[in-house]
Amino acid sequence: MTMTIKIKKDLLKRIREIRSIPSEEVQARMIGVDRVTLRRVDKGSTPSAGFMAGVHEAFGLGLSEAFDVVPVEAVGSNKAAQEAPAA
Repeated sequence: MTMTIKIKKDLLKRIREIRSIPSEEVQARMIGVDRVTLRRVDKGSTPSAGFMAGVHEAFGLGLSEAFDVVPVEAVGSNKAAQEAPAA
């Protein structure tokens, strides 16, 4: 099974609230990325190593505190067809 890394659900929002960060733009600058990248990762895109390092540096979170390792979901795949034995 292929795995990938995703940011923990609602983590960026919780950090903004707890630390009184006024906007996604400010938070993105703290991490060292632009707002578009921040939003992509927040919506489920796989973060780059630089993004993960930026979260660690900006907020003092360990990688396992901020990110989960999850299975890659096959986009547009037919699971039944994949699991059916070959004839």
